[in-house]
Amino acid sequence: MLIEAEGRRFLFDTGAGATLTGNAKALGLDLSRIDAVILSHGHYDHTGGLEAVLKMKDRDSLPVYAHPGIFEQKYALRQGQEPRYIGMPRLRGELETLGARFELERGAQRPGGGILITGEIPRSPEAKPPGPSFLLKTGDSFTEDELLDDQALVMESGAGLVVLLGCAHAGVIATLDQVLALTGRSEIYALLGGMHLLHTPAGLLKTVISRLERYNLQVVAPCHCTGLRATCALQAVFGEKCLEHKTGSVFTFPL
Repeated sequence: MLIEAEGRRFLFDTGAGATLTGNAKALGLDLSRIDAVILSHGHYDHTGGLEAVLKMKDRDSLPVYAHPGIFEQKYALRQGQEPRYIGMPRLRGELETLGARFELERGAQRPGGGILITGEIPRSPEAKPPGPSFLLKTGDSFTEDELLDDQALVMESGAGLVVLLGCAHAGVIATLDQVLALTGRSEIYALLGGMHLLHTPAGLLKTVISRLERYNLQVVAPCHCTGLRATCALQAVFGEKCLEHKTGSVFTFPL
């Protein structure tokens, strides 16, 4: 997602890489002049396009804001299959050679433009979304990946808080609760992005959507790992407030 705020331009995640530059060209977007990249977490489908962005930049270096855990050896495990690597496709040194200037913090960061990056998000017992098992590899051993590098982006618009999600691996409710804790607000105006509800059982999905209503959301724009079933359920509850979110979608909020 390309963000333009207060005269600055930020790219939130870079996709898997194969379509980023083509989509940007088709949409008439010049990615060479962005001010920074912000990464939600270290999976390949959110970081794979970083190499291409760095090669396009019009300066010696480009700030990349992220959690230090993005460089861990991340794998996914599905039943009956061998662990599959899903981490960043390029090593840190390779990206730094291309001009990446990594700004890595476990806590919240403010890169400018009225933007807040949440940093690590505290988990609640019910927050862990179902789905494939995520693993970290150290040497020849695997351990569970708690995905502590998962974070969200927050913009303070004139209408209220706008929250952008990469995958919400920490759980969408835990993420929004952390946003309120960091900002001291009691409501969230807009929620955009992947909510990782694709594999959520019907009963739990109903509970999550019911809890989302408590934030007084006026705009809900799900995409990516939210899944079709969950998107339809959100549409049923939020009605006209639930907007289509696809490549080329534009969302405008007052400053």
